[in-house]
Amino acid sequence: MLYREFTSTGDKISIIGFGGIVVKDESSSDVSKYVEYAYENGVNYFDVAPAYGNAEQNLGPALAPYRKNVFLACKTGKRTYHDAEREFKNSLSNMKTDYFDLYQMHSVSTEEDFQNIIKKDGVLNFLIEMKDKGHIRNIGFSAHSSKIGVKLLDYFDFDSVLFPLNFTSWYQGGFGHDLLSKAIETNTTRLGLKPGASNALSESTINCKPSKDILRVRKKCWYAPIEDYEIMKIAYKWALSQSITSVLPPGEFDLWEKALKVINEYKPIEDHEIQKLIDFSENKLPLFTA
Repeated sequence: MLYREFTSTGDKISIIGFGGIVVKDESSSDVSKYVEYAYENGVNYFDVAPAYGNAEQNLGPALAPYRKNVFLACKTGKRTYHDAEREFKNSLSNMKTDYFDLYQMHSVSTEEDFQNIIKKDGVLNFLIEMKDKGHIRNIGFSAHSSKIGVKLLDYFDFDSVLFPLNFTSWYQGGFGHDLLSKAIETNTTRLGLKPGASNALSESTINCKPSKDILRVRKKCWYAPIEDYEIMKIAYKWALSQSITSVLPPGEFDLWEKALKVINEYKPIEDHEIQKLIDFSENKLPLFTA
């Protein structure tokens, strides 16, 4: 397993993370098996959120034996101080821990999100307070808008940003360029979402707008994931060849397991492989647009 540095604290984290969605709605025996498999294969970066159904309740007990040896990230979708405080305390309880290595504002997407976050009684002030008290080691956010992500990085010295780093969105949607550049400029740790995605399932779902009217090809994916092994291999090479620290694969365990395999074979991407991805992405709907 390769490890890269989380800039602000110097932690070395695996270049593939284990997303909590993988254990959503799974049996306790399968959850324990998946977590043990990830850990034994060198994965030390785990990411979860209250928005992922029962993922916290499932992951917490399974991860407890390894807690001191892993980098645990969690999120809050709340935008006010007191709402975030309640969600934070609940997540600590679910995850059987008294601190998070990284705590992130989840799915920051709109100007309204930004304005609510930075209010005196907003979530950011709560996160700063928790970091000062040692309950959070790093403060970050996940961004579904490049524009708002850049705006947040200009506003505050965040420790990390988690954002879609997906070749179809990059080449066909123009998404990610500005945010990646800004994060590099501010020396903010970059974490990548959706590297194993192929395309959006419909125009109505672009920019993370899942619809019950759209038939999913995978239960835990609101998009079409890459199923072809060779394309998958190149897609992860592309993502990890950007200036980032780690990536989070899709939430289906078999896809996560394949991602682990291709990432263990990682080598920097070559020009002909980039062209293959560009060709593959043509006429496909991007997951996100600039």
